[in-house]
Amino acid sequence: MTTARRLILGLGGITALLVLVGCGNPDKERAMSLQDRVNQLQAENDDLRSRLAAATSERDQWRNRAAALEQENANLRQQLAKQPAGGELPPGWKGTREFAWLEVGTDVLFDSGKATLKSGAQSKLQQVLTEINQNFPDRMVWVLGHTDTDPIVKSGWKDNLDLSVNRGATVYRELMKLGVDPKRMMAGGQGEWLPVAPNTGRAGKQQNRRVEFIVVPPRPTATGGPAPETAAPERAATPPK
Repeated sequence: MTTARRLILGLGGITALLVLVGCGNPDKERAMSLQDRVNQLQAENDDLRSRLAAATSERDQWRNRAAALEQENANLRQQLAKQPAGGELPPGWKGTREFAWLEVGTDVLFDSGKATLKSGAQSKLQQVLTEINQNFPDRMVWVLGHTDTDPIVKSGWKDNLDLSVNRGATVYRELMKLGVDPKRMMAGGQGEWLPVAPNTGRAGKQQNRRVEFIVVPPRPTATGGPAPETAAPERAATPPK
């Protein structure tokens, strides 16, 4: 019995030792498992923070884009509001929205037989330019001088054509001073050869003495290819090329 008791006690001690050793390992494993879970949660948290930052940045970009589009829309609405209703031309203009012309009597701009602007002519040209900029901002501008059939007398010009060309050039230069890009303009004159009324009376001759502003689509550039073909409206005559 003594030997058996000793064996039982010995086995009990070993069992207790194994239990004690066994109790330490689960705690360590549990601690390691918890640490792994903490690391995993930390990595997930970092990933969520990174995704949140990216989403916030993308949201801000879309907000800025929306604001830019809203501003662009407002600008276009303002430009549209300045356009004549129904595509109509400004008062005094003839033609279409692509090909239009305005005639200003030279009596408003020049003294008889002169090609120097009269006092106050600049205000009239500023008015014409304002109408062009508001209604035809992308058009070329032709400036043509015209005269009646009365012969040139003691004025220094060769003939009416010479006078009309110089008047067209004077207006061209004044428009340049007012800020028009010279590449956008052409100047010339047709003398007495394109009347709008008979030259048989004073009233008709007065109508024929004029400067004509013609707006046309821009000509093609060297790299831009040909301009769209658009038929010009019929007029009494075709402006010189």
